[in-house]
Amino acid sequence: MDTKGLTRRLKFYGLGFVLGLVVVWATLLKDRDRAAWMPEGRTIEFLERTEIQISDLAKCQIACLKLDSSFMDESFWKNAKVNFKKSAVKRKPCPEYYISSTLPNNQKIIIYMESCEVCQNCEEGTATLGSIEINAVENCECE
Repeated sequence: MDTKGLTRRLKFYGLGFVLGLVVVWATLLKDRDRAAWMPEGRTIEFLERTEIQISDLAKCQIACLKLDSSFMDESFWKNAKVNFKKSAVKRKPCPEYYISSTLPNNQKIIIYMESCEVCQNCEEGTATLGSIEINAVENCECE
């Protein structure tokens, strides 16, 4: 058995593998907080960039729960998780997402959002914040 040839082939394989890892890191992971090639990362990244319109029900819930108007800040999106089992992502033209996160005071929050893209596969769009759920003692009388 020729171990010299095998060693040489393994070195070439290792070099190619390392170069591949560097390319993947440079194209997908560099300067990002989350992996955006997975569906959850892409969804959260898109919703973070979109203009969010707040429904009347959500406005009532925000007032009732005494939330700051800027509760959906960078820390909210950093901790956000999409519940794809409850979400209706295949609904056309506006998919629905259930997103859970934590507020700065460590309260768990669940929001329902409907996202409508202006054009197919584009960077623009609007999202409507439909409702908010927080594990709080208060019961809001919003309808």
